[in-house]
Amino acid sequence: MIRWPRFLPDLTLWHEWHAEHGTLPAPWTGRGLAAICADLGVPAWAPAKPWRLRLPGVEVRDERGTTERVLSWVTPRGTLTSRWSLGPDGDWWRSEYPIKSRDDLEAARLVAEARVYTPRDGGSRPGVPGSFSVIELPMRPWSELFHSFLGWSEGLILFMEEEDALREIVTILAQKLDGLEREVAALAPEAVLLPDNLDGQFISPSAFEEHLAPSYARAASTFHAAGAAVVVHAGGPVSRLLAGLSASGVDCVEGVCGPPQGDTPLADARDTAGGGLVLWGGIPQDCLLPSSTEASFQAAAAEAFARADQDPAVVVGVADRVPVHALPGRLFELARAGGAPRRSPAF
Repeated sequence: MIRWPRFLPDLTLWHEWHAEHGTLPAPWTGRGLAAICADLGVPAWAPAKPWRLRLPGVEVRDERGTTERVLSWVTPRGTLTSRWSLGPDGDWWRSEYPIKSRDDLEAARLVAEARVYTPRDGGSRPGVPGSFSVIELPMRPWSELFHSFLGWSEGLILFMEEEDALREIVTILAQKLDGLEREVAALAPEAVLLPDNLDGQFISPSAFEEHLAPSYARAASTFHAAGAAVVVHAGGPVSRLLAGLSASGVDCVEGVCGPPQGDTPLADARDTAGGGLVLWGGIPQDCLLPSSTEASFQAAAAEAFARADQDPAVVVGVADRVPVHALPGRLFELARAGGAPRRSPAF
């Protein structure tokens, strides 16, 4: 099982974006994630994917422009199309989902059936110097149905109208995932990341219990037997799901915080989740942006670390991840507050 530090920033989004655009701050220009984390004096959270997804029999077309990306899956029963537009934060925002009506269900089923997970780089256990050994898995099938195929707004309506057909797709996705999980467990990582981006605004406790809790419980059983912790990523308000996550055997929830990103300050989250569940977060990502005052940032940091001092199952972090336009100086301040003996360079 993983040994959690007092402070752990998830820099994956931040580093990937700046590395791609060539905009890493001067002290870190051209440097990798592990090296930057070493400068901060924190372990690197760098989940690996020692697997790849293939879709034999399905033609995949990926067309990328400067402001729009179009991804298509061509099957014998029709073509599914998904679109993204470039958002104001520099990240891709999905504007169109593959399943738009019942007419797309047969093609979607064929895409799910075509899935084959194969080892990447020999399928060895990942190991980046200074990082945890963490493997990222695909989303839970029910989460992926909405995040990747349906979308949440119109998708929930379509799910109620076409529940039997969509449940069949979920079952197929679960069967494909089961084999991959056994292979990943054999690699004996310290932890696995389930990147479900949970948001309690769209997932009710009853929906969680029916569609997600059994999947989390199976994953927990598989990976605990291999000595690995199970980490679930939350991307929004998650208060009403914490008790269910804890009961299903999940070890840690990443992305727990109060407004504006979440609805659950750490103290309230502990009351809701009960003991044992590791709560990772506490600092809303807005606090690292130039639009947030220094006083607001300092107050959020002080509150989060005070809570960590009282609760050994709290890991201070930026929820849900360090944003692209975070001020590097504030990252150094958090690292120092977390116990890293580093001095911040001038930015």
